[in-house]
Amino acid sequence: MSHFLSVLLLVTAVFLTVCLGVSAWRISDERGVEITGQIPHQSFGLKPAAQ
Repeated sequence: MSHFLSVLLLVTAVFLTVCLGVSAWRISDERGVEITGQIPHQSFGLKPAAQ
């Protein structure tokens, strides 16, 4: 029984990971937004160096 529960937990975790990955991929594809891009430094409140 313990082996069955371990396999069931593993299958559930893999299934949820795949579902969340596919949904994130579809959301990013629909909006044309690159979610892996870098955040600009200005959003952290840092000012660019003066030249």
